[in-house]
Amino acid sequence: MKDYRLYVFDRTGHIRGVTVLNCQDDEEAMAYAAAHSEGRTMELWQRDRQVRTFAREED
Repeated sequence: MKDYRLYVFDRTGHIRGVTVLNCQDDEEAMAYAAAHSEGRTMELWQRDRQVRTFAREED
């Protein structure tokens, strides 16, 4: 298992929260993040490597 961090940002670009994930690989971590995005801006990181950015859905 690999450790990932999912950072959630508010509308002003500040970190609102972080979720620590233990996943087998990037695909599993990205699937979790996509399922919990709720239209928010998020960044998925694995240690010092940015895996993906999820853009906020416009209102």
